[in-house]
Amino acid sequence: MNEIKAVLVDDEKNTLELLEWQLQTYCPQVKAVALCTNADDGIAAIRTHDPQLVFLDIEMPRKNGFELLLSFPEPNFEVIFTTAYNQFALKAFKFAALDYLLKPVDADDLMVAVTRYEKHRRNIDFRTQLDILLQQYQQPRALPGKIPLATQEGILFADPHQIVHCEASSNYCVVHFADKTKLILSRPLKEMEDLLLPFNFLRVHHSHLINLSHVKRYVKADGGFIEMSTGDQVTISRQRREMIVEILMKKL
Repeated sequence: MNEIKAVLVDDEKNTLELLEWQLQTYCPQVKAVALCTNADDGIAAIRTHDPQLVFLDIEMPRKNGFELLLSFPEPNFEVIFTTAYNQFALKAFKFAALDYLLKPVDADDLMVAVTRYEKHRRNIDFRTQLDILLQQYQQPRALPGKIPLATQEGILFADPHQIVHCEASSNYCVVHFADKTKLILSRPLKEMEDLLLPFNFLRVHHSHLINLSHVKRYVKADGGFIEMSTGDQVTISRQRREMIVEILMKKL
């Protein structure tokens, strides 16, 4: 088992000590080499210890987590954020596709986050992800110009307006774009729905999510389906057909 050096940064000492204990107990491969109660100490610890992983709280007095990260233009470490519950904060993390843990940290969530890090270990476009996260924190009601879609090769930053529809395929999600290209993601359709609903998307079937801006027409035949701008035909739920048609009439 390869040891993972980690720096823990949080202005609450009790939170730091609990997280260190949880790592020792549930993720022994992660060794906390420094516990820091402010951003300046965190910056110094990262430079001294060169960790692979940083557990970072964003909301800290004097200097926050963003300012800490901006001290490293080309970070060679991964970040798992720790945060108290906030609807805008969670939306920001989803838009940026960055890992986070809600405080108080749940042991199962911690193990999942560490396992995900071990599987992927990538620093691809972290600066772009951080920019999206920062934008969402500063303007929580604004929508980002692009959203990150994590693939096996890395992260594609896509214009949501160019996504025509998404369909569930077993444990995967197939994203269909306006140029008729496709992208297969290892994430459930529900996660894409949460990410895309603010961009005028609608779940029309348990397996289909559509961009209302790309709807071409609704066809009653064969139980009802929607033809998209690409010519793709999307099945709609029989149980929800009347409601969906009503929404289409209002939004289109």
